[in-house]
Amino acid sequence: MLLIAAVVAMVKIASADDQSTVIWGSITLALGVAFVMFVPIPFARVGFAFVTSFVGMIAYKMAADR
Repeated sequence: MLLIAAVVAMVKIASADDQSTVIWGSITLALGVAFVMFVPIPFARVGFAFVTSFVGMIAYKMAADR
């Protein structure tokens, strides 16, 4: 449930920022599944996935603006 909420939140952020919602939602979902498999801390792993995809979006925008 928490992973779905993180994906929806990232899709909303991408939509507000005129980014591709499908790509950023998929990236967040993939990171969430990967972190669920490899990070032993239950609630932090979904948070790590959300923060990682959000920082990735910021880095992508900074690189694209150059």
